[in-house]
Amino acid sequence: MPGPAAVRSAATVVVLRDTAAVDAAAVEVLLLRRHARAGFAADAWVFPGGVVEAADRRLPADRWSGLDSAAVAERFAASADEVLGFYVAAVRETFEESGLLLAARDDGSPVDATAPSVRGQREAMASRDAAEGADFGAWLERERLVLDFGLLTYLSRWVTPTVEPRRYDTCFFLARAPSAQVADADRVETTERRWLDPATALDEHHAGRLRLIYPTLRTLEWLAAHATVAAAVAAAAAQPSVRSVQPHIELDADGRPVRVLHPDDPDFPAHLYERSA
Repeated sequence: MPGPAAVRSAATVVVLRDTAAVDAAAVEVLLLRRHARAGFAADAWVFPGGVVEAADRRLPADRWSGLDSAAVAERFAASADEVLGFYVAAVRETFEESGLLLAARDDGSPVDATAPSVRGQREAMASRDAAEGADFGAWLERERLVLDFGLLTYLSRWVTPTVEPRRYDTCFFLARAPSAQVADADRVETTERRWLDPATALDEHHAGRLRLIYPTLRTLEWLAAHATVAAAVAAAAAQPSVRSVQPHIELDADGRPVRVLHPDDPDFPAHLYERSA
């Protein structure tokens, strides 16, 4: 039997905004619906994100700010270059899939996401007409844009279960939605977008109207405990460390998924994941 598929580095951004509910403040989260023919999480509602490309790890230092990758390398259990890759991929994929760009001009002025050059770059990236990482960096240079990693807060890390044919080691970040930008699906990888408060998203999922994959579900459960974006960001930043979690998928005799187990669940088969001495 072949072994588990190789794991690829990836990044996801949980984009949040504050909203005024009838009787209290609330948080809304951006969810995008994956294309029904997608190779991973088809038709599921997810946070924007994707795979780290080689060029993400080499983005020139004048095109980003707000990060000391060497200082946080231990927190990510990764090299400084790999940490940079996680951050660049997080911003790049969020821009591609939702149209939100966590960046500013060289002079500190905000990005006009409705500008033809910005819209055109996003459309090219989504359609894969542009080269992946390298063209993004070249475009940032031409437009004199600087990615703002200070807007991202490291929240969690999830590794795809071993039975999946496509596997990812994904860093999840929180980010407040830019106030002057409007999110929308790219109509290529993602087909719809919704802003939902976490409790409503969970209710829709349990009612069978909103398909969520396990890390999305667990993240929404965590978010439901926080009434504001500031509270969620503060809680994520206050974590002494960020744990890497690899769930276990239990299969029936025909190889169909029965349930997903978290490493903290009493039935989790820890013996299957123990490293040999």
